[in-house]
Amino acid sequence: MIDLEKGKNDPKGIKDKPSHFKYGNKSDVWLSRSKFDDFKKCKRCFYLINSKGLIPPGTPQFTMNSTTDKLLKKEFDLCREKQKPHKLLIEKELEYIIPYQNNEIATNIYGDQILYSKTKQPYKKMDAWRTNYHGLQTRFKNTNVILYGSVDDIWLDTKNNSLIVVDYKSQANATQVTQEDYFSGNYKDGYQRQLDFYNYLLKQQNLNFKISEDAYLYVVNSRGQENEFDNKLLFEPSLIHTKVKTDYLETEIEEMIKVFNSKTVPPSEKRCKNCAYARQRSVYDKL
Repeated sequence: MIDLEKGKNDPKGIKDKPSHFKYGNKSDVWLSRSKFDDFKKCKRCFYLINSKGLIPPGTPQFTMNSTTDKLLKKEFDLCREKQKPHKLLIEKELEYIIPYQNNEIATNIYGDQILYSKTKQPYKKMDAWRTNYHGLQTRFKNTNVILYGSVDDIWLDTKNNSLIVVDYKSQANATQVTQEDYFSGNYKDGYQRQLDFYNYLLKQQNLNFKISEDAYLYVVNSRGQENEFDNKLLFEPSLIHTKVKTDYLETEIEEMIKVFNSKTVPPSEKRCKNCAYARQRSVYDKL
């Protein structure tokens, strides 16, 4: 897409300061779950954007998805406050699963309280874990790399006293969502990887709970089957179950760090559309 700079200055295409430093600590590098996903898609793009600071063109903000996420969090927070199962969990005979509640004061990886920027009041842990730029945090082994990622939700299996990672997904597809077909799409392997990564981060929090191998996607789908708009969208909720896999992650995270610290640009992923566009544009571009 063509993306125009909205600020006063013309775009430079490169950052003045690296974005992987946080909290003023110049020795630590912060790499998020989404950056790991970028690494898995194309090592060359990951390296140029995160290590060298190139700024890719922007993409449209999925404001409708953000709105449904926000409303789902509010809905599950009502159950969290009462420590009762959500109605869909009851319908699926999973009434022993409730939203996890943790009202302890949240601290960052350095032990400092995480404060709201406006009120300066401290975050509760569950709220911080679900907030962008905070999320679940852990130092990767004995490196200077901090891994982090913000979860949509965490549920508590009261039968097994275990915590379950959950992600909300909203979509508009005329086809009904089913357990059997949900992961058949090519891009949905990223959804599995997302749950794997969050599960790995949750295991590093040293909580007094087991971390379940079960994970769920709470999917709301607007099929557009109605006869008129009537100023509303109707969504069908579905609960998609999967098993997380974390045994592969540490090896691949080590490879990501190696690529990040490399002095040479890694090869492109053959299927990467960004790299293909850059190659073709270089034939004509004399900027």
